[in-house]
Amino acid sequence: MRYLWLKRLNKMTNRGIQDNQRRSSKQAGCSYQLKRTGRVRVTRPCFVLSMLALLLAWTAASPNLLLPGVLGFAYADSQQGVQSAKLPTWLVKWQGAEAGGRDELPFTVMLGSQPEAGVSIVRPAPGVDKDKWLTTLAAMPEVEYVHPNGTVELLSSPSPASAAVPNDPAYDQQRYLKQIGADKAWKLAREQIDFKIALIDTGVDLSHPDLKDNLVEGTNLVTKGKPPADDNGHGTLVAGVLAAVGNNAKGTTGVLWKAKLMPVKALDSKGQGEEDRLGEAILYAVNNGAKIIVLSVGLYRHSPYMSDIVDYAESKGVLLVAASGNDGQLLGSRAAVKYPAAYPTVVAVAGVTASGSPEKRSNPGPEVDIAAPWQVYTTALGGGYKREEGTSMAAPQVAAAAALLWAASPELKPYQIREQLRQSAKDIGAKGRDDWSGYGLLQVDELLAAKLTVDGFEPNDTRRAAAQLPLGKMRPARLTGGTDADWYKLNLKQDGILHLRFKGTQQEGAAMPPVRITLYDDNGQVEEADVRISDRTMEWQVRPETAYIEVRLADSAKKTILPYQLTAQLKPAADAYEKNDKPYEAFTLSPVTQTLTGTFHQKGDRDWYSLTLTKAGTIRVSADTDTARIDPAFMVQRAGEREALYDENGDGEAEHSGTIAVKPGKYYIRVHNAAAAEASPVTGTYTLKLEVETRFEDPNEPNDQYYSSTVLQPKIVYKGVIDTSEDQDWYQLRLDGSHIVTLSLDEFPNNREMKIEGYDKRQKLVFTAKSEPGKRSVVTNQLLQPGTYYVKLTADRPFADSLYKFTMNADKLVAGFRDIEGHWAETAIVSLSRKSVVGGLGEYRFSPDRSITRAEAAAVIVRAFGAGNSNVPVSDFTDIRKDHWAYSVIRQASGSGYVSGMPDGRFEPSRPVTRAEVAVMLGRALGSKPVRPVAEPFSDLASDHWAAGMLVRMHADGVIGGYPGLAVKPDGTASRAEFATMVYRALAKRG
Repeated sequence: MRYLWLKRLNKMTNRGIQDNQRRSSKQAGCSYQLKRTGRVRVTRPCFVLSMLALLLAWTAASPNLLLPGVLGFAYADSQQGVQSAKLPTWLVKWQGAEAGGRDELPFTVMLGSQPEAGVSIVRPAPGVDKDKWLTTLAAMPEVEYVHPNGTVELLSSPSPASAAVPNDPAYDQQRYLKQIGADKAWKLAREQIDFKIALIDTGVDLSHPDLKDNLVEGTNLVTKGKPPADDNGHGTLVAGVLAAVGNNAKGTTGVLWKAKLMPVKALDSKGQGEEDRLGEAILYAVNNGAKIIVLSVGLYRHSPYMSDIVDYAESKGVLLVAASGNDGQLLGSRAAVKYPAAYPTVVAVAGVTASGSPEKRSNPGPEVDIAAPWQVYTTALGGGYKREEGTSMAAPQVAAAAALLWAASPELKPYQIREQLRQSAKDIGAKGRDDWSGYGLLQVDELLAAKLTVDGFEPNDTRRAAAQLPLGKMRPARLTGGTDADWYKLNLKQDGILHLRFKGTQQEGAAMPPVRITLYDDNGQVEEADVRISDRTMEWQVRPETAYIEVRLADSAKKTILPYQLTAQLKPAADAYEKNDKPYEAFTLSPVTQTLTGTFHQKGDRDWYSLTLTKAGTIRVSADTDTARIDPAFMVQRAGEREALYDENGDGEAEHSGTIAVKPGKYYIRVHNAAAAEASPVTGTYTLKLEVETRFEDPNEPNDQYYSSTVLQPKIVYKGVIDTSEDQDWYQLRLDGSHIVTLSLDEFPNNREMKIEGYDKRQKLVFTAKSEPGKRSVVTNQLLQPGTYYVKLTADRPFADSLYKFTMNADKLVAGFRDIEGHWAETAIVSLSRKSVVGGLGEYRFSPDRSITRAEAAAVIVRAFGAGNSNVPVSDFTDIRKDHWAYSVIRQASGSGYVSGMPDGRFEPSRPVTRAEVAVMLGRALGSKPVRPVAEPFSDLASDHWAAGMLVRMHADGVIGGYPGLAVKPDGTASRAEFATMVYRALAKRG
């Protein structure tokens, strides 16, 4: 009814308005005049309904006059009558009686149609509101879907042109041909001239001496009427791999020596083209005799339109071969097989290195069927040759191999060609089928020599022998009677809906016997269905796990042999936050930092979330994904205010909002897949991260004066704001002894300058510290004596959109050190410090747990025991120069017989001293004699250890302690605290 009304309105308009420059009429006592400006002037009062009727008529007749509010139309500028060819377009799929398409639609520019697919290419008329136009079209009962006409791109961009190769045979540079067994295959077949092979790309160099004899008539869909000449270079590269003329004493050879190669130019000079043009190219190829179509193009999003086109080609017996993509290394685990390669009936080709291993730059996935060499030497634009790489170069090798197979076995159908490609491939990578290389490396010789196994999954008659069924691809199999059972294993990586399509391929006219299909998980049977028609799709809820499928005839007594095709696809399940497709259905989030995971489980899925903030603050939002088939985007909006959209990056890349200042109120967040306006469901997930910081009311207020100051406690984080230019935040510090106090102020805005000022109890300024420009932190260390102190924080300008963080740490000084209070060696260190035997390492630190070096140990022993009058000669150690800080004390210690060097004349002053060395040094300083052990004195000390005697003596004298289990750790290093304690005990023994 809507369409008929608009159609009548257009007819009425065409009859009633002939001149858009000037027109006057009378109706129900009214006169109107249509000005050149496109506006209507009412010259005298009239009846409201008649005026509305005329306005509607004029609106439909003139592209320059459109009524606001009616289907979203607005007044259009008269200069916008001609729209750019680059404006976005849409694909309308018709159904029912309209399946053949239409010639006109109201308020719509009809750009073309594809009757075979039941599709029209359209765009809104100038001045029409796009969103409301789309809503109106999608709501029409005759419309199956309205899909944006996306842009497809080449899967490898031509590298800079290299110099043309001389007109000599370059077969020796095409090592990949031997890698795929083409040299052996040519003994069996090397041409295919019975049918055409379509190359849908940027065109071909039509005059290339190594290609022109293998070219047949094609078409140019970019500039219709012109020949399909290559203006990019990519198509010529692919063509040479596929079918450069072989054995002609010129340049290179293709896998096919002779062929009928049909160039179809669907991509422009930049290697880009819309989906409708790609679809039109496939339809052209199918309708003009092509049996194989090569597609070295792709995009990450699924398109219902392209899916229809692919199904049409399959129904006409045409084989499609496509590249999987080249983002494996760039996107890592997010990489996925691109479309159209990922559709169930398209041969998806990955890459292989020259050494025969899977190419990690190639896109992996369960849809990969086969792999071929990544790097080739091929024809180039301008008559030359060059090296090129990518799955774009691998795909034509597989297409050519399929052509040779069809030359030898013309009775085969596309699904049989695909199956024989898989069965004859050489297994590489992980054993069996893998996501990087599919069923393995293309082997053309094996492909031609091997006999097709009707059911390549056999033997798979039991669950234990279940064959791996890759998701996303149609695979043929066969039941050989009622006692035969086919078992399959599925690797399911997320919750979802398993779409299992069973298609019986019995002879035409033959009845299909009922088939029983059962789904099992680890706990047993989950679902079961009896299939009584030749084409049925089951939809079953599944979990992330290994699932099993059993296919068998329902009647075990039947002897019928039934060939069939099986396709398993996993569609995402609704996430835990559904139903949240509209603002009023938004899932309510708590106003706290959190991360959640969602899915896009339905066409055009938009997930809405809301949170209510009771305080001002900031939020940060980010959206990420685990697959390149999702282009995450999100919107943030305060209720009643303008929305902010975040969609800067592309497929598989995260989006970030940055810090957003928020006020109390309700906020909405909407997440969607920006790969298309109405993106299809995607197997994969997105991650939404929300960071909330709302504590912007100063919890320490009132503390604007020193007498209302907040008392500081060590290691507590105090948050606050400076919310006015007069605001001062005061804190109080009480010390019961001398302390090193560290004050840290962080996370204030980097465009603010903050100051820390310290005052004593008489309000006399004691210290001050100020942040540097552009910095968000300031730290000060102060030596303060016992007493009460006040700390004031101020800023050069107020801020309330973030919280500063303020912390205090106070280290009490004991013997002048800030790090020994409460330490087990505190008594010894204090005693030795007062006698000036030990000192610190700067910044009031003793560092008790740090290892002590041989030079430090020598210095401490000389200070503790003095320089003796030993007759031991002073050693000149080779690694102690006169400018070394311990030169003198080491000589004194050596001359006193306390220390000795290494056998090679070195002292090794910076090496940590061992406990055995300490025992010997202290024993010598005390004049103690070693005790010869008669047995093993300690569990970890051999009686013949070089220091065993002195260790036993020092332990017996109480200078050196032991460890549990009668251990003494002779070769373990001594810490500064341990050494101080041993010296302290030695001095006590000496008295």
